[in-house]
Amino acid sequence: MSRITKSALFLLLLFTFSVSYSQDRVIDSIKILIRNPKLHDTTKLRAISDAMDYHYMEQEKNYYVLNNMMGKIALENYKKSNTPELKEKYTLWLASYYSTVGTEYSFTKEREKGLVYHDKSIALFKSIKYYDEMYKNMLVKAALYVRMNQDHKAIPLIFDAVKYFEKDKEYYVDDLAYAYSGLGQIYIGQKQHQKAISYNQKAIRFYEDSYAQEPNDHTSYLKSLAYSNIAYSYSSLKKFEESIEYCNKALQITRKIKNYTITGLVLSRLGNAKMHLGKLDEAEKIFNEIFSIKGLAEATNDAALSSAYYGLADLHVKKGDLNKAELYADKGFQLSKKTGSIDLQDYGAKLIYDISKATKNFEKALEMYQFHEKIVDSSQIQASKNELEQQLLKYDFEKKELNYKLAAQKKAEVKNNWLMGLSGVLFFLLIGGYFYYRNTKQKQEITKLEKNQIKQKLLITQMNPHFIFNSISNIQGLIREKKEEESISYLNKFSVLTRQILENSNENYISLEEEVGMMENYLSIQQLLYSNKFSFTLVVDEAIDQESLFLPPMLTQPFIENAIKHGLADKDQNGKIDIRFYLKESKLFFEIFDNGKGFDAPKAISNHKSLAMTITKERLISYTKNQDFVVQTDTIKDKDEKVLGAKVVFEIPYIYEG
Repeated sequence: MSRITKSALFLLLLFTFSVSYSQDRVIDSIKILIRNPKLHDTTKLRAISDAMDYHYMEQEKNYYVLNNMMGKIALENYKKSNTPELKEKYTLWLASYYSTVGTEYSFTKEREKGLVYHDKSIALFKSIKYYDEMYKNMLVKAALYVRMNQDHKAIPLIFDAVKYFEKDKEYYVDDLAYAYSGLGQIYIGQKQHQKAISYNQKAIRFYEDSYAQEPNDHTSYLKSLAYSNIAYSYSSLKKFEESIEYCNKALQITRKIKNYTITGLVLSRLGNAKMHLGKLDEAEKIFNEIFSIKGLAEATNDAALSSAYYGLADLHVKKGDLNKAELYADKGFQLSKKTGSIDLQDYGAKLIYDISKATKNFEKALEMYQFHEKIVDSSQIQASKNELEQQLLKYDFEKKELNYKLAAQKKAEVKNNWLMGLSGVLFFLLIGGYFYYRNTKQKQEITKLEKNQIKQKLLITQMNPHFIFNSISNIQGLIREKKEEESISYLNKFSVLTRQILENSNENYISLEEEVGMMENYLSIQQLLYSNKFSFTLVVDEAIDQESLFLPPMLTQPFIENAIKHGLADKDQNGKIDIRFYLKESKLFFEIFDNGKGFDAPKAISNHKSLAMTITKERLISYTKNQDFVVQTDTIKDKDEKVLGAKVVFEIPYIYEG
């Protein structure tokens, strides 16, 4: 479930991007999968999650299309009465859905709604004690606060997460990297660029550790963003050579993983650095290169294009062409409003203000000045600085206090080394014995399960070759007799039955509706084989929801075969098979009656036990966990003790998916 918050650093950055939405084969495949009634909802949720992880990034619209599908299934099941295990699973999926919805809102003007969904996600994770995901999602919520310029609210969340993840730095390497990147972003907003560089470099070291363990495009992408932020900080410190160095490091990664949107942003920063070094022609070439990047024009977040226009505006100011500068600045300013980035809008407002003053357009200059005053809230910046300093002091104090406690514990441990050593030996002997016993039991259970699965496969795939041969021969006979409609009907049923058996051969459970359909086809084929010497009825009580009740496949077939082959052996015509499924005290029962010769006591049904029936009995014992499982067999007689037929009744294990 790490997918839930892998977007933490992605959210912590000032500029984020989205690619155009289009339906594709992955979406279509998932829709088909969701409509499959045989699949359990947890399987569907896992498939959707995997599609999100392996086919899309968090800035793509299809990622959120799939998330909405996941949310619908998770919410429906969360509201139902489920076992504790299923309840926990659906809570986890629902929390994941809410987290991603919060991310989606963070790219819109309704960002406050994103906070609501993150709070829902955090509460759900906490309710099932998934603290890893809870703290990861707190980082995502903090990231949204940063995007809303409410750093003072983000800072406590980040430090709470850092304290939790520092318990195991090697295990939580990605999460600590996200947290440090978040602090770096906050320091950028406070214009404390040396500290911002320090925290981003610390994040890069964590990314490199993570990348060494598990190389992937996602970690490379996050690492490139950290390089880009360092380049921005160096440029703000007027260290343009260093800024160019880190821009090139970022571009080396973004071009390799073909992330065109972040490539555009880094190029705009590279162009600005070149321009400030007086390399105007190189800078102009870089800015124009941004507009030719594949897919960038269709991106829903226009931060890179806006930055490129601002760069061209600054460049033409330096060249003395104020008309072109104003044109580019206006384009960049309009695009910046779409991004929702306050920093981009503020930069554009100040740029247009300076150009308007120089061209003596004082009305426009005043408009930009008022815009600048409206969006800048110095009190919030100061509040976040105070909050950050307090959290750092608190963090350092708690860390020193923890180290002091650890030192005191070590002194106490030295005094008890021998006692603890002896206790440890005894403990490990006991633990070793326990695990040896448990391992042996597990192997026995696995062996038993594999054996049972083989037997189940044998039963399910057991389709008597003689039965198949006779079926085809009889159908050929009908064709020779030119009974076309009858032959086509039976051939269709035979084809359907064969396909049903093949399809269900690997299924542990199928719906009662599918089982009944298979039984009907089987009985129709048997009627053909036995020259219609019997009729049959198949009844399911009205109280049973056949689509929602699932049972092991082909448990009933051997008993039907036994009734036809042996029960009706003495009948050449007017044979009768009556089958019924019914519920009694919440238990599902199967009942079959034939009007044949009954059971010859004391031989009863055991006289005709086939391999299939033996395996079926073992399957029933395995499913019910009852070694004393009984198949009830009775010879039905009238008041004069005349045999009317035979009846078999037994309980069938089932699961219900309402």
